[in-house]
Amino acid sequence: MLKTQSNTDQFHRLRLSDVDPLTADSVMLTFEVPEHLKTAYQFIPGQYLTLRQRIEGSLISRCYSICSSPSEDKLSVAIRKIDSGCFSNFAVDKLAVNDELEVLTPSGRFQLVPKQANPHTACYVGVAGGSGITPIMSMIQTLLSQNTNNQFVLFYANRSKQTMMFRRQLLRLQEQYKARFFLMPFFTEEGDDENMIHHTIALSLKGNLDIELTADLLNKRKAKVDVLPDLNQAEGWYLCGPQTMTERVQEVLAVNRVSKSKVHRELFFVPEARLEKDVQQAGGEDENFTENGSQLSQNNVQKALKVSVIHGDQTLNFNWNPEYEFILNQALELKEDLPHACQFGACGTCKAKVVKGRVRMKENMALDDDELNQGYVLTCQAQPDSEDVVIRYED
Repeated sequence: MLKTQSNTDQFHRLRLSDVDPLTADSVMLTFEVPEHLKTAYQFIPGQYLTLRQRIEGSLISRCYSICSSPSEDKLSVAIRKIDSGCFSNFAVDKLAVNDELEVLTPSGRFQLVPKQANPHTACYVGVAGGSGITPIMSMIQTLLSQNTNNQFVLFYANRSKQTMMFRRQLLRLQEQYKARFFLMPFFTEEGDDENMIHHTIALSLKGNLDIELTADLLNKRKAKVDVLPDLNQAEGWYLCGPQTMTERVQEVLAVNRVSKSKVHRELFFVPEARLEKDVQQAGGEDENFTENGSQLSQNNVQKALKVSVIHGDQTLNFNWNPEYEFILNQALELKEDLPHACQFGACGTCKAKVVKGRVRMKENMALDDDELNQGYVLTCQAQPDSEDVVIRYED
């Protein structure tokens, strides 16, 4: 089920063929994909699906990473319950085999495209925290089954063995692919402090630690990495987990001169404090950028700001109400099927172009510099920063 061409973004109702509990608070959902839709649901390891369901009267969309491998010819995602998570609690507690969900075709830039027919040993590294294992599971299975020269090293942090998603499957892979799959688990409830994963990665790169360790502890950590391949030669590093953890890993890799082009990151959670920081402004096609955006925002608090959101052949017009916090939230009151999923600036599903006026974003983890320069924003993090704003969703 490997994706070979661009697909058309479209929701289809898919039946659940399997619901497999992974831990007490997580589940793997497997969808039955009809023959005529199999091409549309081809995917690259690392991508995600956007699921949509009406829950207690509201149409809720959320994105979840694909955990199955294209070589398995099946489509699965894994979901962990989070506090106040409307969709995740519904999925874990309520969904059963034969239930149907609306499922958008695969998307996402966090991708691992392995080298084809590589005659040489190629090592890849994954760093996961909690449910961040989900897209990396797809990568591991794909790489190891595709080429006998591929190796994969997984650094995986959890609270305990009981909360470790895919523990059974990972142990099975470790047994099946001896000397090719290296599992490095860390459990905070068993004494592995939150920095241990970073220190172990530094040791695996033969780098310098930023703290002093006792000889006994240093020897224990070295023993963990002595069995690993040379990670300085790794083809790529794939990080998925909490923001603070993955940012620290990026710092460790940078200090140890791992090329930035080899490091790929996906987030599944952003601390609330992070959302208090303005990170980007975007201007429309008919307005120049200025340096006094913050002053403009203060002035606009007292003005009635008009916002228009164009989606297909429909235009939504409204006066901005700051109580909604972001443009998407208010627009959803008028059209509930606007493109969106994560709603914290990570997935990029809600990307749209500012064609008039100015917009300020609170967070951006999905758009690159080229897209920002072209005027694209994430509507789930966008606030109007001029009196008249027009935003257009593009196909």
